[in-house]
Amino acid sequence: MKFQLYHHLFHIPNTVTIEKKDHLLKFSGPLGSTYLNLHKLDPNGLGGISLNPKTNQLELLSPSKSFFGLFKKLIENKMKGVTRGFLLYLKINGIGYRANLSVNTLFLKLGYSHDIIYKIPPSVKVFGIDPTVLCLFGLDKNQITQIAAKIRNLRRPSVYKGKGIRLLHEKILLKQGKKK
Repeated sequence: MKFQLYHHLFHIPNTVTIEKKDHLLKFSGPLGSTYLNLHKLDPNGLGGISLNPKTNQLELLSPSKSFFGLFKKLIENKMKGVTRGFLLYLKINGIGYRANLSVNTLFLKLGYSHDIIYKIPPSVKVFGIDPTVLCLFGLDKNQITQIAAKIRNLRRPSVYKGKGIRLLHEKILLKQGKKK
């Protein structure tokens, strides 16, 4: 049986610093800092990460191709997050459907008998472009997409009328209603 080890060198930008403490990688940049828990991703210790501050490079080793691809993409997203951040837009469609923002709280009117209150974590910023468009901004792509999915699930787009919360450029295929 042949054993192949996948290997990749990341060049770390000058604005990003990476520190390794036990099983945590801390990424710091101009927008802030975020962590990557290696023990949670790799409890068996199959992949290896070594940091060389002199050459400003991060070396990644993994025996599994799929595991290697996951690690590589996570590290790229962390570096991109602390330098540029991530934006995600949500569109609210429907008559009377709207969103109001208060400090770390989102008030949504979505056609229910009551307003829905959603608490926003402090690491995520939400901007209301208008009452029907929300913009989510943060350093962690996974966290932004998770929050967007939770907000979207409060009122998923209807398959017959298209009313609900969707991503801005998401296309919803509408079903044809009953015919007489």
